[in-house]
Amino acid sequence: MTLENQDPTQTYDIVMSEASHLTNNTHSNTTTTTTTTCPHRPCHSNVTMFTSRSVTLKSSTMEQQELIPPVLLPFSTTTTNTNSTHYPFHFNHHHYQYEDHNNDMTLMHIDHNEKKIDFMTYLPCELVLQIITLMDVHSLVTMSGVCRTWYVLSRNNDIWRWRLSEMHWLPEPTTTTTTTTGSLPSEEKKTIHGVVQQQQQQEGINWHYWFKQRYQLERRWMLGQVSTHYLLGHYDSVYCLQFDEQRIITGGRDCTIKFWDMNTYECTHTLRGHEGSVLSLQYNNTWMVSGSSDKTVVVWNMTTLEPVRRLTGHEGGVLDVSFDDRYIISCSKDKSIRIWNIETGELVRTIYAHRGPVNAVQLRGNQVVSASGDALIKMWDIRTGECIREFVGHGRGLACVQFDGQRIVSGSNDRTIKVWDVESGECLMSCEGHQDLVRTVHFDNDRIVSASYDQSIRVWDMKTGTCLLDFQNAHTSWIFDVRFDKNRIVSASQDHRVMVMDFSTGLDTSIFS
Repeated sequence: MTLENQDPTQTYDIVMSEASHLTNNTHSNTTTTTTTTCPHRPCHSNVTMFTSRSVTLKSSTMEQQELIPPVLLPFSTTTTNTNSTHYPFHFNHHHYQYEDHNNDMTLMHIDHNEKKIDFMTYLPCELVLQIITLMDVHSLVTMSGVCRTWYVLSRNNDIWRWRLSEMHWLPEPTTTTTTTTGSLPSEEKKTIHGVVQQQQQQEGINWHYWFKQRYQLERRWMLGQVSTHYLLGHYDSVYCLQFDEQRIITGGRDCTIKFWDMNTYECTHTLRGHEGSVLSLQYNNTWMVSGSSDKTVVVWNMTTLEPVRRLTGHEGGVLDVSFDDRYIISCSKDKSIRIWNIETGELVRTIYAHRGPVNAVQLRGNQVVSASGDALIKMWDIRTGECIREFVGHGRGLACVQFDGQRIVSGSNDRTIKVWDVESGECLMSCEGHQDLVRTVHFDNDRIVSASYDQSIRVWDMKTGTCLLDFQNAHTSWIFDVRFDKNRIVSASQDHRVMVMDFSTGLDTSIFS
């Protein structure tokens, strides 16, 4: 290969460059800023960057920042100084050398008078692409800076689509949702029309661009690099929340349910329908169901935001709710679980489930999982009301449970998080690290996010149980609820605030939603 093949205007690629400028978001009385009109509610925030696995949230008025992964190369469309030590390869008229600052490698002199063969130009295209698929990402980035031919090869769209698929980052085919259960997984049916339509659209997709966006997003999750925003509006503790790409919905001790715009962080609606604290809520596109310390469950129309019906019968506060397109499940301090018809509000069945308060329930198909202060997790058949299985292992009362149909994740006053196999009832893994009651957990295929009365939020590896991130001072008081998706973590606390930790600021992640 000769240096004449090199494109002087395409020196290095942007595969992983992270030049996203994080800007300060200031919203009066909705998100915390360095200035506020309410002297009794001091607030702070905006961009807080974390660069270690043990993370401390700090107040700051930081200027715009730039995140650049240290081992990845920025792209330049202009001629650069080839003698700069910023890049790992240097070119001049006499030799081509490789630098390794860490290992102090010996520089290799290349005599350009020798005849050189670029084997990539002689091999069949299929074989070249096969070779490239065996290269790691950093090698692909380096390859793009060798010469114009290699640059074109490294930018092959199929290669980057394959990389996304290999990392399980490829967006799923278009689906038709048949059952929705709020922010939790739903039963979906793939349509032929949707798959064909998406395949047609994918022909024009720049997979290199989307790989770069997702790579940077995952790197921020690995390092704990976020921008933080605080939502102010509740006048007492915030007990529960759920969110999607457009909105956040919260319930609090001030007896209100508030809707927040996800882009502006402004409160758009406030609903009043309970006479006590709103302890739990869940919504989909049609309904929202809320449970309260006033012992009632209220069903709301999500189009009109008006209450449709009020369900009464519990003799204690309603601590949690879960629903699908058939039933509403509620649990209470009165130690019972009640099953209601979602269309009529009729009580279908009452299960006297535990010896202590039933603090959490989750519905999947015909199975309900409940967690109680009696330190037991139980699985029930909603068609018969019979207990299918008990999960024993926690040393003290349980505060929370999540269930996806195959696994159960629970949090307890014994300060541990446990992962259970639904079929066998065995405890697969125990995560230890919190210093107080684990109040709330949420998980997907890759991560568990938990929050505790120790005022910290932790991120755990779903496969190994390793603690990946530890946000030590996320709130100034107990944390009651936490939820997350690919882009952000949202939490609610006794300190009257809702906090959004956004990993995607400055990135385009719309295709991965």
